[in-house]
Amino acid sequence: MYLIRLVKAVLFVRRFFKTQRKFNTVFVDAFVEPFCRKYDRRLDSEVLHKIKNYYCIGVPVVCAGFARMYGRELTGAERENATLGGIITPLIDDFTDKQQVSPEQLNSLLSFSEQAVPSTLEEAIVNGILVLLYERVSSKEGTVDAFKRTLQAQQGSARQTQKELPQSELLKITMDKGAWSLILYHYLITEVPSEAVIRMIYQMGGVLQIAQDIFDVYRDFHEGVATLGNTCGDYREFEKFYLGECRKFCSMARALPFRHADLEFFIVFTANSMARGIVALRRLRKLQGKLGGGILPFDRIDRKDLICDMEKPLNFLRMNWYGYSILARRRV
Repeated sequence: MYLIRLVKAVLFVRRFFKTQRKFNTVFVDAFVEPFCRKYDRRLDSEVLHKIKNYYCIGVPVVCAGFARMYGRELTGAERENATLGGIITPLIDDFTDKQQVSPEQLNSLLSFSEQAVPSTLEEAIVNGILVLLYERVSSKEGTVDAFKRTLQAQQGSARQTQKELPQSELLKITMDKGAWSLILYHYLITEVPSEAVIRMIYQMGGVLQIAQDIFDVYRDFHEGVATLGNTCGDYREFEKFYLGECRKFCSMARALPFRHADLEFFIVFTANSMARGIVALRRLRKLQGKLGGGILPFDRIDRKDLICDMEKPLNFLRMNWYGYSILARRRV
């Protein structure tokens, strides 16, 4: 049964990516073009590439997964909402990470108000999307709350540059950063999430953020950012913890009052993404054992030794096996 659900989930994702890429080719350029004409400049080519090929695929596929949880496909209007969410995500990240605008200007731009006065192309796009989405979301109150929490989590992640940050605080920062953005994305579809759904998405987003940090250990270390992945002294124990968090997500999702087949599809769809983290952890475990244990000396390790290429067939097979192990509660 798992294999059938896995095949369905993989085919669903592949078809969705193909459709979304075609959609992005037309929609993204058509949306940003009026702003570009007004400000007589274009978005940075690297930023635009990331928007089209990463964010405007990642956000919509998350929303598509939520829709499948409710037993349906993503509608055309929801696809537009999710794509707008993909356009805005890296632009807001730049505002908060690079502190390109003053706190007062940032609050004005991110207030969902048409009264904001943007001074740059990027600010105008962000404000325009927020004003538009505010009229489309499933709950204005829920959206504003999730948006504020997302920004707080983003700003709170600045503490990761501090030395000797307690692991408990690092975990909270990581969970909040991954969770609230996913909760915010849920408001881009028709259904208003229940408290149980919000708790489940919090767990889901937090685990996926941990997985992302495991993949980014080299970059984060060299940027002076402490994460659970690059401060770990025992990846074997970390893997046990991570696996437990993955299974906690599965239990929370299965407790939701939706059709069993729809929930299982959603769980397989998500657990396979979480399983990528175990593939990367196994690589780090092996390297840690080879170097005698303890926190890895990332300043003396070549980047190529830390890359976990998920395009390799063997890693893809490992991911599927670990995904099954998460769901079946088998030993990994």
